Amino acid sequence: MAEPDRNTESLARAPQRLVERLREWTAGSSRRNRIVGAGLAAAVLATVVSWLTVAELAVADDGPSVAHALAALDNGDDERARSLIAGLDEDQLSGLEYGAAMYALGVLKVRDAQRQWAPERSRTDYFVASKYLSEARAIGFPGKREASGLFLLGKSLIESRQLEDGVAVLEAALRAGVEDDAAAHLLLADAHFFAPAPDYQRTINEADLAAEAPNATPEQRSQALLLKSEALAALGRGDEALRACQQAGGTVDPARRALVEAKALVAQVAHAPGPVTPLLISKAQAALTRAKRADNLATSVSRESDYLRAQVAELAGLREQAIAGYGELRRTQGTSPVGIAGAVAEGRLLQEEGEPEQALDSYRRAIEALQTSGPYRNGLMPMREVERRLRNAHADYLASENFSPALRLTEQLGQLLGRTEHLAMRAETLRRWGDATVARGLAKGAPGRPSVRVGRRRLREAGLAYEQLAESRFASRQFTADLLTAAEAYSDGQAYDDAIRVLNRYVRHEPEDGNAIVLLRLGQAHLARGEDTQAIEAFRRCLEFHPTDAASYQARLECAGAHRTLGEYDEAERLLRYNLTQTALTTRSPEWRASQFELGRLLAEAGRHDEAIRELEEAIERAELYHPDDHRVLQAQYRIAMSHRAAAAEPLAELAAAETVRERERARGLAHEHLEASLDMFNRVRRKLTLAESSDELDRATLRNCYVLAGDVLFELGRYDEAIQSFASVSTLHQNEPMMLPAFVQIYHCWRRLGDRPKALGVIQQARLLLERLPADAEFVEATSRSRREWDRLLGQLALF
Repeated sequence: MAEPDRNTESLARAPQRLVERLREWTAGSSRRNRIVGAGLAAAVLATVVSWLTVAELAVADDGPSVAHALAALDNGDDERARSLIAGLDEDQLSGLEYGAAMYALGVLKVRDAQRQWAPERSRTDYFVASKYLSEARAIGFPGKREASGLFLLGKSLIESRQLEDGVAVLEAALRAGVEDDAAAHLLLADAHFFAPAPDYQRTINEADLAAEAPNATPEQRSQALLLKSEALAALGRGDEALRACQQAGGTVDPARRALVEAKALVAQVAHAPGPVTPLLISKAQAALTRAKRADNLATSVSRESDYLRAQVAELAGLREQAIAGYGELRRTQGTSPVGIAGAVAEGRLLQEEGEPEQALDSYRRAIEALQTSGPYRNGLMPMREVERRLRNAHADYLASENFSPALRLTEQLGQLLGRTEHLAMRAETLRRWGDATVARGLAKGAPGRPSVRVGRRRLREAGLAYEQLAESRFASRQFTADLLTAAEAYSDGQAYDDAIRVLNRYVRHEPEDGNAIVLLRLGQAHLARGEDTQAIEAFRRCLEFHPTDAASYQARLECAGAHRTLGEYDEAERLLRYNLTQTALTTRSPEWRASQFELGRLLAEAGRHDEAIRELEEAIERAELYHPDDHRVLQAQYRIAMSHRAAAAEPLAELAAAETVRERERARGLAHEHLEASLDMFNRVRRKLTLAESSDELDRATLRNCYVLAGDVLFELGRYDEAIQSFASVSTLHQNEPMMLPAFVQIYHCWRRLGDRPKALGVIQQARLLLERLPADAEFVEATSRSRREWDRLLGQLALF
């Protein structure tokens, strides 16, 4: 314990001994006294200055300041800058000081992002930095940091995938004179290349500016040239891409350089002017092998190489190998951009190979990956290209009538494309599915009725989808167009109430009482519901407000049909003759021909048979000249046959009442002329229908009527044997059906006229056996206008005569 005390005492006496020695040294010497005095004065002055400095610092360091934080930031002392910013009292900061603090925080976050090893963490830090720096920009960057602040903000926006805003800010940074303009141009090139909708030409322009910048480093120049090469390859300019790649220096990762070279070679293969040569294929494959071999850490270079290898196989025509390569990427790389691109490419090839369900599974996996993974950044297949391929896949499904996978793909694309486009695709899919199903069902006739019902249900679903689409575009010009399409789909699906509701809504949103086509559709919907009066009102409004619109021709035609149904023949005839004589329609116009056919039908129903025959014959002649396949020709011929048969009734009545030979001969000749013409036309229609072998229900009914009515005409002409054959032919169409009963009765009358009562009774016995065989739920009234009991009574009475 004694030793420390002696040391302490020695230290305490040191100043005293120093003073004593100075006195001894200066004794008797004025010069030495002046030296010591000057030294003491200097020491005193230094002490005062030190104390003043300390006092000033004490006053300045009452708390942390923004200036100190910026100084620490400039010196690279991030932790001190962060600590100083954290110690600031925001309530005590001025506006400019607050902006400077936000700038400092933004710079710190940029540096944090640059130190991150995980891309997701780095993106998060850049995003936070963009918020700090955006706020600093709004207030004003501190000091002379405008250009550097804009550069860091633009970089943060681009690195956090806010590309559009980032490009605008970086361009502002260049205008402000950012020091590292090469880095700014390189960032802009990168942003244009990896944008969802890439702009490869702007990428090339920015890469050139980066490479040519005076302050560009060798590494920046190499990166710019490689990016330019990739953009050229994406544009299909493989030769230029290869030259740009070769110009890049050796300061870049050899694996990436080999990959970029491979992309240039693949572009040469894909856009070769002639057949793909094995030499080009082997060069591309060799470059891909070098890239993968140089990628020691198995980074994205290896994954992109695998994708390009599958693409080369596809270009070489090795489709199975390509499908296997894309499929392997889909399975192993899942939610990565390369895995998504592989799944989409695999789906396209499978679809082309006629495997719609397997293709749909690939598309589904790609869409799910896009929805669950992070931001999509892929130079091989940008988001715009992914969306384009998926839309094309949907269109191909529709074109090949693979409607079920098309609809399922539409549902999967919902979140990716947005509600409006999803509804548009869904509505189109259902509409085309419904139309195709209805058409197939109608072509099959009665056996196709279930298909027709299914198809109409699809059309009603399409109507609902179009109506929902209209709601989603309420504020746009497509709103009313979507409503009209919805109404048409509802009408085609026979949901006429919904069609009328939607069309009335359309009219409420359109000036001048709606437009012509809408009022036409509204009238047609009312007609389909049997609401002739309401239909006529809609057609009248169409003709009143739009008398010269193209839809007015059809409106007059439809309105005439409604008046005809109501028995208002004069008004119906006026409308039809207006179409034929007072409009711009030509004789080749579909509405003109339809009006003439309808006029013939109207005149026939009105009992003006001679006029009806003339109009219908003229209509047939014109149709056979220009449109020989027009189905109305057959209908018109059938009506001509009916008109001739009806026209014969009057001379037959005159024949019965005639008192002179001359009157009887004239009546008999006129009746015979009409009956022969009727028989000839019935036979012509019958032959056409027989040759066509149509399964359409209306055609089958017309064919049956031709046999029956031709038999009636033959009966009137007294050609009973031929009449029996005509009636018996009905059995070929309706064997063991209630429709045979009227034919049996007619055959019975023929045998009675021939005087062969046993055969007549034999026919009645056949009819009674048929009646017994027919099931209890057979539709007697609809088919024959008599019930089972009435037929039993009638056959019983005929058997007595």
